[in-house]
Amino acid sequence: MNIEELEKKYKFKYPSLFKQLWEDGMIDWLDGHSGEFKENESWENTIYPKIKENPPLLLHTGGFDFEMLAPKEMLNWKFDEMWDIEKHHFIPFAKTDEGNVYAFYKGIKTDGEYAIVYIWNDMNETEVLAKNFEDFIFRKMLESAYDIDKDDLRADYKDDGFKEYQRDIQRDLVTIKPYLNEEYFNILEEIFYREDILENMLTYGLVEHEKLGKLIEEHLDFEELDSIFEHEVE
Repeated sequence: MNIEELEKKYKFKYPSLFKQLWEDGMIDWLDGHSGEFKENESWENTIYPKIKENPPLLLHTGGFDFEMLAPKEMLNWKFDEMWDIEKHHFIPFAKTDEGNVYAFYKGIKTDGEYAIVYIWNDMNETEVLAKNFEDFIFRKMLESAYDIDKDDLRADYKDDGFKEYQRDIQRDLVTIKPYLNEEYFNILEEIFYREDILENMLTYGLVEHEKLGKLIEEHLDFEELDSIFEHEVE
């Protein structure tokens, strides 16, 4: 499947960054796999070991419940019947375990690029995360170094805990380097390779709350940032 099929369906032109990532296989979390898994196969034991060392986009930095949609999922996405898709034009590209959706949003355009939004599946709320796709990647990667839940870590990193998680987000940074602007990369590199780990009873981190807020304000701020709007039919 090619990206032009998606553009035709959604009447939408993806930004050049997304197209380049698509062409380079950086959107593909399935490593080219299609169809059903065979018996005793799964994404965790069949695909993940092959992509772990050279991860596609946001494999580890997207969050513990973040999942990039496969191309066919993007193409055949079924919108909730309560969503007002005549008024709000969403182009989904990722989801969470709870069914919340990350999407491009045609309703907000800044400097020729469309905003990225987070659509809550069980609430009539959509949150504006970034003014464009590159800013979204930068924000997600920044947030991956803050307030990492210890229970989530124990579930996915039984042996090495936070240190192995840190190595994984560093791997994400290596593979995204060719696509990010130098300033964003340098900020993330400085944070991801810190040796001093912040820890409290429930979480780990590599960046302080105040510092995270300042970085988001300094680099990502625009009028609609973090605003929330309703997306369901009135």
